[in-house]
Amino acid sequence: MIRNRALVVPLVAALAAVFGSAALASQARQSTTPKPATAKQWKALVAKAKQEGSVTLYSSQDPTTLATFAAKFKERYGITVTWSRQIDSVLAAQVTAEHGTGNAKADMWVIASRPYVLGGLKNGWAVDAVGPDLFNKRYDRAKYAKPGKAFAVGAAVQGIGWNTKLFPQGLKDYPDLLNAALSGGKIGVVQPTGPSFVDFYQMLDSHYGKSFVPKLAAQKPKIYLSTLPQLQALGSGELAASALVGANALDLKAQGAPIDFVLPKGGAWNAPWFAMVLKQAPHPNAAQLLADYMVTPEGQQAVNRHYGAVLKNIPDTFYVPLRAQKLSNLTSAKITAYQQYWTGLFK
Repeated sequence: MIRNRALVVPLVAALAAVFGSAALASQARQSTTPKPATAKQWKALVAKAKQEGSVTLYSSQDPTTLATFAAKFKERYGITVTWSRQIDSVLAAQVTAEHGTGNAKADMWVIASRPYVLGGLKNGWAVDAVGPDLFNKRYDRAKYAKPGKAFAVGAAVQGIGWNTKLFPQGLKDYPDLLNAALSGGKIGVVQPTGPSFVDFYQMLDSHYGKSFVPKLAAQKPKIYLSTLPQLQALGSGELAASALVGANALDLKAQGAPIDFVLPKGGAWNAPWFAMVLKQAPHPNAAQLLADYMVTPEGQQAVNRHYGAVLKNIPDTFYVPLRAQKLSNLTSAKITAYQQYWTGLFK
């Protein structure tokens, strides 16, 4: 449970002022169409990547799948992946600091908040990803090779979950969370620390009416910074239900945890993950190779288990339309206003 939420909102507001504006969209366009490396160029790049020997990935993806992905990449190429998993606002602050000081650590950056992506592109932090798998016909560039030099690598498909011992009747849709039996700290909710989570609550407003979120707040839920600690709390019995949880809950269920998961009848929300190969990457060749591997069938299965894939027919993944975050609703002013509104309801 997060206890310093009063400190988080000002941080995100400051970041949003730097990154979040619908006007950034026009600046994300590229002046030239990127081209894949030739076979000869790619062979040389792979050789240089192996000489670099390591690569650093900053990501808000699931840490379990990141560990699997890193192990698979090293098994294939002999290159060590050091990964740092944080929420989007923290990663944005880290990358901002690294680029501001010229002391870059990250080679590749994957986040789910489109305004931060556009901010990075505006600042010129990304280079074209030139790996052949990003130009393979199975990777639909018309859908996924955007915005600008960024590219989609998956989506955090989220549903609702419950502890089968504490709430055996289960859940089918978000309004089921308003059951009186779940009041008084038995539900977990995620604080809207960044644009992607603000988008989630805006989806609830759109699908279930403006009164739904205040009614959810009236249940006096426990508040978390991300979905991962919620899932742990669900399995331990700290929570009876969760308003936002990933399908990796099914892995815990298979291991015997008393939890279950469902995609809501009213529609599942997802947050697309966008990747960028960073211009200041200390390991530029390994970064290109890592980016390419992430959109191979093997890489997709490793990094998107129980999440949304950008390739079809990948085992243990969903293939769903990526949610388009409406940038006009995610300006810095609107993000700050919604966070303040949300805090007033849930504090």
